[in-house]
Amino acid sequence: MNSIKVKASAHPTMGIVLLGGLSDPALRLPYHNSAGICYSLADRESVAETTLTITDKKMENTLNGETLDAKDTRSPFKLIDLYKEQINRKYSGHIYFNSVNRNIISGSSDAGAAALGKCISWLLPDVDKNDLELNMRKVSESAGRSFYGGLTVTEGIEKPLTRQILDESKFENYRILSVVFPHKRKPSDDIHFNQPKSEYYKKRIMNADQNVITLKELARKNQIKDIFELAMRDTDDYHYLNSLVDVKIVTEEMKVLMEEVQEIRKKMWVTYIVTGGNSVFLVTEEKDVESIRNVALEHSREIHLLKVTGGARVIQTGDSNLKSE
Repeated sequence: MNSIKVKASAHPTMGIVLLGGLSDPALRLPYHNSAGICYSLADRESVAETTLTITDKKMENTLNGETLDAKDTRSPFKLIDLYKEQINRKYSGHIYFNSVNRNIISGSSDAGAAALGKCISWLLPDVDKNDLELNMRKVSESAGRSFYGGLTVTEGIEKPLTRQILDESKFENYRILSVVFPHKRKPSDDIHFNQPKSEYYKKRIMNADQNVITLKELARKNQIKDIFELAMRDTDDYHYLNSLVDVKIVTEEMKVLMEEVQEIRKKMWVTYIVTGGNSVFLVTEEKDVESIRNVALEHSREIHLLKVTGGARVIQTGDSNLKSE
């Protein structure tokens, strides 16, 4: 029997020009352009590791060791099933999915979808990468960021496509501190389904699209600090809109830290990003990390040092009888 296994890894993501609102919830299509980066913990890898095994043996589909419900609305099988027939033309057997998240703070769904997409593209090297990205969106709408890595922009409404505009090496002198607050994060769909209800949403679409245009120009000139300055302004605009539709992401505790950052900026360079979770991301130069960490420790005991990373990659292939790493 022609049996095979492929394992890929991908890093999680965070937004730079934040995405809010879906014109098609099933296909996870956006109303506006967006941008983001891949990240990892600075001292160890933050990854989703996904394995596809094609075999006649009986196996389980698992996510982080738990049996996976293939009927879930954002199940990876929404992607696998689209390529099942093509895969089985080359490799006979049942297709099994196993994935585990390692050291991921937020953005795990992007990483998992991208790692799965990388497995599929290895099994089917002639697959159209643009179509693959559109299909990955059914699992996670920003999967393209994780697939390509570095700093990416996603442009287009009916057929949004992602491309890398700066690789991770351009960010090597910068670090991101994730300051985690102890409240439960809200589902991203709370944002996606509520933002379009506001009259301000049309303005938000224009702001986000213009921010992507500006971002591309800043990337062309390698103006890294200005990229993160733009991200901070975008964060403020995004969460202003959230406040109008009663989706409270920025808690009072987070707001206090953000206000302190504005004061610190009078003395040293630092910016913040808040996406849809329970972290305030503080961006600074590597030389100032300890100073910023000391400030952050006054607000939270859970702080993680992050760096910008590259895209998805295949890390193991072979016969399905081989043991996983």
